[in-house]
Amino acid sequence: PLRVILGPQDDRFTPRGIETFLGSEYKVSAQSDRMGYRLEGPKIEHRKGADIISEGIARGAIQVPGDGLPIILLWDAQVSGGYTKIANVITPDQDSLAQTMPGEALRFQEVSLEEAHQALRRERKKMEEVQRVLGFRTD
Repeated sequence: PLRVILGPQDDRFTPRGIETFLGSEYKVSAQSDRMGYRLEGPKIEHRKGADIISEGIARGAIQVPGDGLPIILLWDAQVSGGYTKIANVITPDQDSLAQTMPGEALRFQEVSLEEAHQALRRERKKMEEVQRVLGFRTD
């Protein structure tokens, strides 16, 4: 599963909506591109509606518009948006996410901020080892 940190507007979803998001399988829609992956599957229930005042968007943010179907924002996504964001895919999982093809299934697993930081540190150590083996210098 893709590891996610809930928020920043997870309070705008019902408990059942959060449970649906974390407990369901979604498929990458054919309408997906480098801006975002539209997902098909169970609808996520909002508590207070899908619209918010536009704000900045981080790569990996998962917006849920009024139709209840999540969109994972990727490398070429807009820089701001006005839909609620239920979660964010952690940085170490974003590269593998980008290799997912339309029709493939995705699931989500909630992790804490500390777990996300640990995963990022592990990924950086792996990259440093690859650089060392290849003789890549960073100075």
